[in-house]
Amino acid sequence: MSLLISACSLIKNDQAVTDFYQLQPLPYALKNKTYLESLTFEQKDKRTLLTQIETQEHTLSLGAMTYSGLPIMQAKWESNKGLIGFSSAVFDESMVLRIIRDIQLIKWPDSDVSNGLLAGYQVTTTQKNSVEGVREITQLGETVISITYTKQKIVLSNITEQYQLTIEQVNE
Repeated sequence: MSLLISACSLIKNDQAVTDFYQLQPLPYALKNKTYLESLTFEQKDKRTLLTQIETQEHTLSLGAMTYSGLPIMQAKWESNKGLIGFSSAVFDESMVLRIIRDIQLIKWPDSDVSNGLLAGYQVTTTQKNSVEGVREITQLGETVISITYTKQKIVLSNITEQYQLTIEQVNE
């Protein structure tokens, strides 16, 4: 899971993960869901993991392992308490919060993402057709993060932190 470690540094606050976004409560539409996904992180090298995300009333639980079955991380984040459970020999707390930030930027509705953006940042989503769209986080007209949604996968490109995250659904 060192794949996600090499990105930028983060604020160690449970709610403020980076300079531009504060984690937001779990949206009603995403409660009681389970996602099993293949996650490929590319920066200087490329690594792939299997992740499972489970959501409940106010809680997001996240687990990650290698494709050979080696557990990498378990974490639990609660909307009103922040990170409440965390276990990893590879990640520190700030890295887990960054992963949760990226999950929110990808899965949370535009209005929730917008609520988490600090002054000077905007979110816009353009729907190309019924199965393809692009969400962009911008600052002063410059794209900071671009997320492309297609039927097969979701690709998050973080221009500022210089990495790409590709998510492919195993099931939902």
